[in-house]
Amino acid sequence: MSEDANTGTGLHGAHAAFDGALAIGRPAVPADARSPPQRRLRIVVVGEFNSGKTTLVNALLGAPVLTPSVIAPTMHPTVVAFARKPSLSAETADRRRTPVTCEGLDDEAAAPTIRRLHVGVPLACLKRFSVVDTPGLGLADGESDRSSLRACRYADTVIWCTPAMQAWKASEERAWLVLSERVRMRGILAVTFTDEITSPSDVSRLMERLQAEAGPHFRKVALAQECAAFVLAPKVIPALV
Repeated sequence: MSEDANTGTGLHGAHAAFDGALAIGRPAVPADARSPPQRRLRIVVVGEFNSGKTTLVNALLGAPVLTPSVIAPTMHPTVVAFARKPSLSAETADRRRTPVTCEGLDDEAAAPTIRRLHVGVPLACLKRFSVVDTPGLGLADGESDRSSLRACRYADTVIWCTPAMQAWKASEERAWLVLSERVRMRGILAVTFTDEITSPSDVSRLMERLQAEAGPHFRKVALAQECAAFVLAPKVIPALV
């Protein structure tokens, strides 16, 4: 992962990147805001490499929180959750969290010890849910694939991203069917990169095919641009305060 040359020590660089992203997104929660304890639902975004997962995570958050200047590519499961100040930390196998910088994540010696990353962001929506961006499946890294699929087991909603030009390949179906039916029925198949298909009729035919082939294995099949509205609707994620 790369980091701007003027990034200082500690979390200064991560803070600056998050602050810049949040300035475009939803208003940050005031420092003195208080809310009662509540259960935050867990959304896991999964799919093969370059399937549009991180873009969809940013759409769910309403702000470009996960950007190349913060963390790219996704090499570890990355949990985005509410925090009063922007933060970036690494969780190791013993479940301990240590503050890190993007530059520190480039350390090849440290990488194998990282179990997952935690990104803290002061977005009000994250008082209702957290989002997990997972490494892309199918890169011949069995442990990375297992880590991504394990994250799905504990999700309230799993969003599988499939790119429109090569939607729902056999390799995707095999990976998805590894998960239990209980998990799959919490799943949404999100079709990404539909802007690469110029004909509306072609998009319609694609959605019909996916509904027939993949629909039985998911709770819903939807275009990525419609996915956020569906997932975050009150009937799916109720008010928890």
